[in-house]
Amino acid sequence: MIHALQSNEAVQKYLPLMHELRIRIDLVSQACDGQMGLTAPYAHEYAYLQFRRMCEIIALGCLFLHGDIPFINKNKAKKEWNAERIMNMLHREHPHSFPQAIIREKVVGGGWNIQANSKPKALSRLEFKKLYFECGEVLHRGTIQSVESSTHFTNEHYQKVVDWQEKIVHLMEEHAITKEKEMYVVSLKTTSGFPECTILNQVGDGKLHAHTCKMDVSEKLQHSYISRMP
Repeated sequence: MIHALQSNEAVQKYLPLMHELRIRIDLVSQACDGQMGLTAPYAHEYAYLQFRRMCEIIALGCLFLHGDIPFINKNKAKKEWNAERIMNMLHREHPHSFPQAIIREKVVGGGWNIQANSKPKALSRLEFKKLYFECGEVLHRGTIQSVESSTHFTNEHYQKVVDWQEKIVHLMEEHAITKEKEMYVVSLKTTSGFPECTILNQVGDGKLHAHTCKMDVSEKLQHSYISRMP
């Protein structure tokens, strides 16, 4: 159940999703590199299964970070699982709810310069919808007619997987999600081994207050999505 969450609470729900996303990105790379022992057609299907999960993770993460929007507390939003419908609901209430790819550079004398939407290969919101639809087409076996007319696996199928993977990485490896007076700046991979998020709050006169949240992992918690990766 999604409640109106304070920023820190929302981020602590968001970061494990981002760690899971990173793991799934690595799994696609392993499948494409032949590390899983899958033949090309099965590696292709496996990659699209991961892409579908990634789309759902991205949508659910946005939903958590926008948990203070009134419509999210309605039953329809709480029960929604379809990634495209989630993003459509969010977009109607907050047109900038989709993640933005960023580039961060250290500034001489301290601080950071953040450039948003500066990666042309990053997955766009329209491409997100296209990928989610494509996942459904690939993962459903289809009808007798579509099976009979299906073609053999080609290099084009493989290249599509590589292209989608690249777009997701360019979008999510360093990204920002904005709200009215708040911005979440997220890195998927940090020296801690887990994703981290810096919350930027507008405090007046053009000044920002920055607070970094690290992923809260209990030593007693054994779970494949939040265990340390080698």
